[in-house]
Amino acid sequence: MMSGNQIEQLNDREKFHWYQNAQNLFWKSPIWEVQTKFNAEFNKKLLDEIYSIGYGIATGQDKKPKDSIWDYDKPNLNIIKQEIIDIVTKTITQQIPEIRMLNLKGCEHFFGWVNVHEPGEGLEVHGHTESAIAATYYIQAPEGCGELVLFDSSNAIDWKNTTLTGTPVVKERRIKPIEGKLVFTPSYVLHGVTENKSNDLRISLSTDLRKVVDKNTNNTVILKSWASRMKKIKEWKCSQS
Repeated sequence: MMSGNQIEQLNDREKFHWYQNAQNLFWKSPIWEVQTKFNAEFNKKLLDEIYSIGYGIATGQDKKPKDSIWDYDKPNLNIIKQEIIDIVTKTITQQIPEIRMLNLKGCEHFFGWVNVHEPGEGLEVHGHTESAIAATYYIQAPEGCGELVLFDSSNAIDWKNTTLTGTPVVKERRIKPIEGKLVFTPSYVLHGVTENKSNDLRISLSTDLRKVVDKNTNNTVILKSWASRMKKIKEWKCSQS
């Protein structure tokens, strides 16, 4: 939690978002959309690299396949890899006050993969629990290839009465995929993809990212945060009051 002095240092927009989040455990989750600088030529080269990786693994030519798409050293793959880190780091640092307090050093890719959906295919609702940010970059997105659907349960609870509402409300937000667009959100946000109703493949590059923070910052959640409490296991004595 932020102190009174820290809150006063925020501008009006930042104060609004902080109070909104602090008072609602199921807050309105942020969803960011960024149209990147990458064009069709870049995406074609990126697809060629991805195809060569997949072909090598599927045919057995790659004798030691890597665990993540980011483990492969390819020119255009390296470019989009760094661009995603730069965009996500800059965005969450500027827009989330608590992140700035942690002295964020940046983000790192935890795991990356490629989604290829044929006509008639979609993706069930799911979340990403082992990372901080989930991001998707659209490489090929023909018209009607399926929308990204994200779910927000911020109205599911009446916080004044601390009870569930009679009919929990789950809002959804739909995002139309556009080639060259990057979409990212906190990893806990449930999301899915509707059916590909086009006549071509829908191809996107997805990644889970983790925050890299300064471990000497007071607000960093690491084991030393609990050290003084752990020390009391042998040293605590009941007060004689």
